[in-house]
Amino acid sequence: MTATENNLSCPCKKKSCPCHGDCKACRRHHAESKHKRPVYCDKKISFRKFRKGDEFAVSDVIVTTLAVSNSSDYSPEFIAENIKSHSPQVVASRADESHFYIALDGKKIIGCGGITGYWGSKTESYLVSVFILPEYQGRAVGRRIIEALEADEYFLRAWRTEVGSSLTAVGFYLKMGYKYKNGLTSPDSSGVVRLEKINEEKASVGVQRQGCRQ
Repeated sequence: MTATENNLSCPCKKKSCPCHGDCKACRRHHAESKHKRPVYCDKKISFRKFRKGDEFAVSDVIVTTLAVSNSSDYSPEFIAENIKSHSPQVVASRADESHFYIALDGKKIIGCGGITGYWGSKTESYLVSVFILPEYQGRAVGRRIIEALEADEYFLRAWRTEVGSSLTAVGFYLKMGYKYKNGLTSPDSSGVVRLEKINEEKASVGVQRQGCRQ
């Protein structure tokens, strides 16, 4: 099978490129290029902070991702309960309590993620509701959302930032530099794996360690 046959819907206009239609080869080629230009598929992808009214599309992104991406790691009952807890009203409330960002392809919301204080702490932070539509996974959208969250003041002020990861996303967070909290690799009673990233500079200078470490 040729590269072109791998993905006949590839929108890139450079049909003669040997990487055309082979997404992995294309991204590898661009990553190794001197010019570091974004791949064609990413040129319309942008990021901004959450706005009132986004909660409906964001809820749809989360529900779709839970139903498709997480279904192989969790029971239908677990997925159904999590879908209930991500209604537009819950999303709007969560966005009010955090610094919340969304990813867009043109005008279409394709991903989201937020960061807030860990149990109200000003020296520890927590990532919330990081989701990417299944068809956009593997296109660096998740990485760019994490980069936006890690540029946020809530991340920069914290000596550590925690995330409750689904089993599905653990590998992604490990690649982003997060490590298992307290060395525990198994999910907790909520069904998530706790990971954290330590700011060694802030931790070493004795920033007050507030919040619950359970």
